[in-house]
Amino acid sequence: DIMMVGIYLPPSDVAVYFATVKTLALVHFVFFAVRAGVAPQFASLAGAKDREALRSFARRSANWTFFPSLAMALAVLAGGHLLLSMFGAEFSEGYPLLFILVIGVVLRSGVGPAESLLNMTGHQNICAGIFGAALAINIALNLMLIPTYGLLGAAYASAIAIGTEALLLVLVVYRRVGVLMFVLAPQLKEPAA
Repeated sequence: DIMMVGIYLPPSDVAVYFATVKTLALVHFVFFAVRAGVAPQFASLAGAKDREALRSFARRSANWTFFPSLAMALAVLAGGHLLLSMFGAEFSEGYPLLFILVIGVVLRSGVGPAESLLNMTGHQNICAGIFGAALAINIALNLMLIPTYGLLGAAYASAIAIGTEALLLVLVVYRRVGVLMFVLAPQLKEPAA
């Protein structure tokens, strides 16, 4: 999205968007920390063929990702003007973008480290396909929305792409691994193979 903003908008807008996206890295930190911690356990449980323990652990990992990410997102929104103004006074223009982008990031955190679960259970190819689809959606939406809506269009494109990625991960993890991996979702019966 930053590259797409650079194609259509002036460098000052690219700088504002870049600073806004980098401010969101504070929220992404939780996701990366949980993912790094749980991936080896996913591999261990998958290797031990303990499907129930794997399913239980995977569902808990979604909660470990979501609630701290939500808290961090709220903190970033509360302090967004201050955080963005650290880049310079004009960067606070990116504050409304934070609200749009946070929606996508929080939705994504709701599925936890689902891509790690897919990767550790032998479904890395379909995981790569999901990421490719999210990238294609992001590019297509940026092409359509940035020329008309500017930075807001880029933010909406990214949030929609991230939300779509989350939805696809939920569906594929349920179908392939038998885990409804979404925060606070009820556990359903394992799908038929």
